[in-house]
Formats: sequence, structure tokens, C-alpha cells
Amino acid sequence: MMPIQFNNIFLNSFETYKVFDNLLVEEADPKGAPKTIWQILNHLIAWQKYQLEMLKGGDQLNINEQDTWIAEEHPASQGELENAVAVFYSLIDEVKAEIKAFETEHSNLNQKLTIVQQLSIHLSFHVGEVVLMRRMAGTYPMPHQMSAFLAD
Repeated sequence: MMPIQFNNIFLNSFETYKVFDNLLVEEADPKGAPKTIWQILNHLIAWQKYQLEMLKGGDQLNINEQDTWIAEEHPASQGELENAVAVFYSLIDEVKAEIKAFETEHSNLNQKLTIVQQLSIHLSFHVGEVVLMRRMAGTYPMPHQMSAFLAD
């Protein structure tokens, strides 16, 4: 029997559609939104760190989602924003590496698969929010422009 390639199963589960690429400081705080892109980015980083720890077999700590939201509405500089985006993508790479190491013999495989599912759903929800905010601001391609945008 051929081993299951979990990284292939979850190949596109962590697609971000380049939503944070080329994001400028002034775009990270859209006016009138309940949360800013900067707050969402930092929330995703905090959530991914927590879930990654769970994937690595860390203690089953409960996280208070409210504590993952920062009050700061915008980054202090472009460099701070770019560093946060780099951390975000680095965490996604770590999650993918963990998934690649999954084996069907792991005693806690069901728990790990549940965490991956939660991570993927959570990420897609917030990526959708950011896509909408950026489209409303005119800084992200519309659906008919996505193929060319993603190909670049």
C-alpha cells in the first residue's frame, strides 16, 4: 500500500492569493472596517503560532481568541509591516513542513488533521476579509484579473 502524501492532500489549503504581497502601510488600515488589515495579519500570526505549537505536539493550551487581536490599528512603518508579512509566510511554511511529516501511523493523526482543517478554514475566512477590503480600496485585482495577477 502506498503511503498517503498529506502535503498533496493539503496542497492548496494555505493559499493566500498574494493578499499581503505589496501591501503598503496606508492600505493596512482601511477606514470604516471593523478590524484593520494590520490587526487581521497579527491575529493570523498569533493563531498560526498557537496552532503550529499544537501540531508539533505542544501542550493542549486553550487560547483566548480575544487575546490574539491587537489594539494597534496600523504598523509604525513599512518595515514593520513587511516583517510581519514575512513572519506570516514563514509560519505557513512551517505548517506545510509539519504536514509533509505526517504519517498514517501517528497515534494523534486525527487531532493533527483537525488542526490543519481549522487552520485552513480560519486562514481562508480572514484572507477573504482582506481581499474584500483591498478590492474596495482598489488595491487588489478583481476576479477577472486574478489569473494574470497570480501568474506574476
